[in-house]
Amino acid sequence: MAVGINCNFNNSISKPQFRGQQTNPQIELQAKKEGMSDGAKWGVGLGLTALGAIGLDAVSKGRAGSKSVKQLAEHIEFKPAKTVEEAKKFAKEKLDVMYYEEFGKFEDVGMVNFINEWMVKNHNNPKFGKNSYPRIVYNDDCRGALMSMSTNSIIVDGLDYGYGLGINLKKFKEFEPQALKKININLGIIKKGADGKYNITKPQLDNEYTRRLVKNLNAETLSFEDRMQLMLDLLAYQERKVVDGVMHIRGRKVYNYINHEQGHLLHSKNCNNYEQMKKAEDFIRKGQEISEITKEFLDNKDIQAIAGKVSDYAKKSPLEFVAETFAGLRDGITFSDDVMALYKKYGGPALA
Repeated sequence: MAVGINCNFNNSISKPQFRGQQTNPQIELQAKKEGMSDGAKWGVGLGLTALGAIGLDAVSKGRAGSKSVKQLAEHIEFKPAKTVEEAKKFAKEKLDVMYYEEFGKFEDVGMVNFINEWMVKNHNNPKFGKNSYPRIVYNDDCRGALMSMSTNSIIVDGLDYGYGLGINLKKFKEFEPQALKKININLGIIKKGADGKYNITKPQLDNEYTRRLVKNLNAETLSFEDRMQLMLDLLAYQERKVVDGVMHIRGRKVYNYINHEQGHLLHSKNCNNYEQMKKAEDFIRKGQEISEITKEFLDNKDIQAIAGKVSDYAKKSPLEFVAETFAGLRDGITFSDDVMALYKKYGGPALA
């Protein structure tokens, strides 16, 4: 969903259509349309297409039936793999994580290394540990989002793998340099010139953020981390604030997006009424009455003002507020006391 964007795309990126429930004897992705992390953010598309996340529903809440997780090393050393097969083997042997490719193959070694390194960092972090990341990674359209994190179980060949991470492989390809060169992005602060290169429009707009944005948009090749950073920088622009004629942009670190999804996962483990905190549209889509928790969150001006200190998207629901705050905390942001009090009220997962 585009929010207050003035981005003109000559050939706008199309939003992938939701396929509906997967039907395959090898894997059960139960009730896909019901939503998983409900972490839909923002992105690039008619203005910026949704970079958010929504995924699959519960197969069974809790881990009672989950497949036994083998004993993992207390500390895992990460070394980037040279091939996708090597990266997948590392995930399986060191992290007990499977890359499931029935719905799409993982061909970008940078992507798999990025996900593996994030999981290793969580595994080795005493604040989180080996139960803070998924055990299965698969291709999913995520309703046009980049990623989605299941808050319940994924069943493969009768085995309950527990949490899963959906990756929208098609959406990531739309941010490769060769795909970006086919469109024209006009952000106001940067524009494409006659030579096809992007430039900062005014000297006073020249800063670390705009220089990185221009560098990545003009690049002939991009590492996966740079591509991820480009998406986050475009997201940051979408949430820009102008105060007294000065534009303020909250930067996001490269793991912010996946940390947002992890926030949903840990929140679901930490909170008994997690399902009552969804966005209003998610209740409506399922033919349900909007919960009192979400109604209060949306109707209370004080709560909305506090959530707005985190991000615009944090104002959508208690779930998104918690996930956005969690991701910001992992970025190293120190939030005000009222934000942290609201975070605690909704059962936000602890980081210490």
